[in-house]
Amino acid sequence: MNYIDFILILIIIWGAFSGFKKGLINELASIIGLISGIFFAKNYYLLLNKKLYDLFDSESNFISIFSVIIIFFTAIMIVKITGIFLTKIIKFVFLGLVNKIIGGLFGILKSFLILGILIFIFSKLNEVVNIVKKDKLNQSIIYSKIEKTSFYLMDTNYTENGKEE
Repeated sequence: MNYIDFILILIIIWGAFSGFKKGLINELASIIGLISGIFFAKNYYLLLNKKLYDLFDSESNFISIFSVIIIFFTAIMIVKITGIFLTKIIKFVFLGLVNKIIGGLFGILKSFLILGILIFIFSKLNEVVNIVKKDKLNQSIIYSKIEKTSFYLMDTNYTENGKEE
């Protein structure tokens, strides 16, 4: 275990604390928003990409990145707004320790999702810029597990070793 694992563990603990504080309902809506954002960005960014290419008459890679970001955050906002309306309509929120404990567990899950997104982006960037030496990353137990999972979830060119083909 190295300093990278220590940082990742602190982030996961923070997620557990935050989820415990917010409770199940808010954490569940947040996780559904993240998953929806990833799903829709991964599967539908090319549709927006084509429209933006035509609109701006450009072949820039920034349009692809911008398409992913727009779809990701739009999906999150739609889920968040839906959650607010459902909460107001239902007006049923079970309170107490159970809500907080389950919220803490969902906070941990959300931390893993966020770390997966960040590690996916960092891995792609680190291949080009070499921010952290590969041997340091390979020594990290947690980083390698999250990286492999993030490539599986987010990259359409996933292979068994977690790298692009």
